[in-house]
Amino acid sequence: MFDRVIGKSDLTDSLDNLAERYRVIAPVNEGTRYRFAEVGSARDLDEGYIPTALPPTKYLRPPRENLITFAWNGEVHAEPVFDQSDFILFGVRPCDLHAIRLLDGIFDREKDDGHYQARRLGASIIGVECLEPCDEHCFCHAMDTLEAAAGFDLLLTDAGDGYYVRVGTDKGRQLLTQLSGAREAVYEDRRRLRKIYARRNESFEPRLDVEGTQIPALLADSNDSLLWDVLGEKCLSCGACTNACPTCFCFDVLDDLALDLKSGARYRTWDSCQLKEFAMVGTGESFRQPRDMRVKHRFNHKGRYLVERYGMPGCVGCGRCGRDCLVGIDPIEVFNQLKGQPVERR
Repeated sequence: MFDRVIGKSDLTDSLDNLAERYRVIAPVNEGTRYRFAEVGSARDLDEGYIPTALPPTKYLRPPRENLITFAWNGEVHAEPVFDQSDFILFGVRPCDLHAIRLLDGIFDREKDDGHYQARRLGASIIGVECLEPCDEHCFCHAMDTLEAAAGFDLLLTDAGDGYYVRVGTDKGRQLLTQLSGAREAVYEDRRRLRKIYARRNESFEPRLDVEGTQIPALLADSNDSLLWDVLGEKCLSCGACTNACPTCFCFDVLDDLALDLKSGARYRTWDSCQLKEFAMVGTGESFRQPRDMRVKHRFNHKGRYLVERYGMPGCVGCGRCGRDCLVGIDPIEVFNQLKGQPVERR
């Protein structure tokens, strides 16, 4: 179960040592928001953060990512670009660990995406469990993402004066050898851990009027709901929700040419199904021109389509989209309204 217990000062010293040999990416406090950034010392990070503005998955699927470089000198020469550098991603919450598991299934096992796989192979992920709700926007408990069984190499649980350390992979076992001061967990440690979990579970009150497992059926039954018209009127189609989402994976592919037109690079950037141009074809028509269609598609993609295809929800209950929406569209309210409203049809 939990293999080791480590004191907080020992963990701080170990992270400082790791930062001398690896890039360590961790949550930092910027006053009003938190973000994942490279840190030079464990004292720079803040593991007590609420979900960051952008998810840690941006280091596995960056906003701009070079795919190939090419040149022409009578014939075309192209070389793929892979980022194979090693780094440690520290402090990842369970909701984001579930998101990483979903992306692994999409980019690794199904799509065989070598660029994602190179970054994923270089990443050592150290998760930190949530012991209380982040704020009023999170609903991970309802989406069954409060606990993580995979997606991490090591998982830490705050026990006051130290951390319980759970090993998830062989890479995590190797990483554990670099954490000085860790000792074997004993029965008393595990008994204390059960009490911590009991207090944690009591602190997460239900926020959805529907079980997470019922959301796909709820969305399927609400396809013609008038609520989508209301949300379409409010939505600005700015894409803030999809940029903040840890499981969004849509991208556009572009070429960057040198001025002499003899060399360049092909890269991909984040894209959003909420933008008007996303579903536009060459003749100018769009398959999702009305905003209500785009809002409905996002909720169905997160709560229904990904479940049907991968067996995992695309919404992990992190609450980022609800926090960042400029007009206050919150998935908690949307799901509750769909559950409680009379069945109104267009």
